[in-house]
Amino acid sequence: MYDLIIIGAGPAGLTAGIYAGRAGLNTLILDKAQCGGTANTAPLVENYPGIDKIPGMDLMKSVSQQAKQYCEIMEFVNIDKVEKSIGNTYNIETNKGNFSCQFLILATGSTHQTLDVPGVDKFSGRGVSYCAVCDGNFFVDREVLVIGGGNSAATEALYLKRIGVKCSIVHRRDTLRCDIKLQEDIAKNNIPVYWNCELKEVKGDMLVEEAVIFNKKTGTENSIKVSGIFIAIGNIPNNQLALDLGVECDEFGYIVTDKNMKTSGDGIYAVGDVTGGVKQIVVAAGQGAVASEKIQYLLI
Repeated sequence: MYDLIIIGAGPAGLTAGIYAGRAGLNTLILDKAQCGGTANTAPLVENYPGIDKIPGMDLMKSVSQQAKQYCEIMEFVNIDKVEKSIGNTYNIETNKGNFSCQFLILATGSTHQTLDVPGVDKFSGRGVSYCAVCDGNFFVDREVLVIGGGNSAATEALYLKRIGVKCSIVHRRDTLRCDIKLQEDIAKNNIPVYWNCELKEVKGDMLVEEAVIFNKKTGTENSIKVSGIFIAIGNIPNNQLALDLGVECDEFGYIVTDKNMKTSGDGIYAVGDVTGGVKQIVVAAGQGAVASEKIQYLLI
């Protein structure tokens, strides 16, 4: 019986493991892949406090090595079932054995909605990005496209404009879907919009050099010289375990928590991108620390 099992070994889950292990909690972290989560895909992290520049995979390797000093970590684990047992404990059935615990932290993250467009996968991390805050500074004074028309796309475009990136929006409709205030801000900042257009192809050699967009209204294609493509069509929270456990999620599928990262389920906490909000490594790490500190207090 573990005091705590953490599902997900990204920044949130690993940090939760560090704090829990240092507090003397018998802790296990399970992940369906290798440690690091989506942070592994960041070509370069420049906004993590205390570290000037570091590839995402190198940062997460360091964090996972630290976590292994304090808790057990199992990678490439497929979870078949999580269910509540007698005495408010949880049983977890996996392809590598069955485990039980008193407390559970869901750090299952979210998945970027992407586009099935030639070149998007090829240039991911080499000009194609899903995070303006993470990668925007690489494109200051350069031309980029933001793909999307909702709040995510508008917010990304405004951020890029503010830091000096020459950005335009590509939207498949003739009006933006974002909040009216954001629409006004887009207009006020003179951010161009390619209306009724879709991204058809991303081209380049080693890095992104060109985007082909298709105008649905005119039936024409247009090639645009750009250095970057920011895809901002939303995220999908990895919430299936939460739903199976009857944990409350919001209208977008993100797990609802209180200030201590406690969910509606007894003994269940959630941290990181699966809770929505600001999707940044430092935020996820902070949430992991908060959850473990609260659980530690409850076990005293």
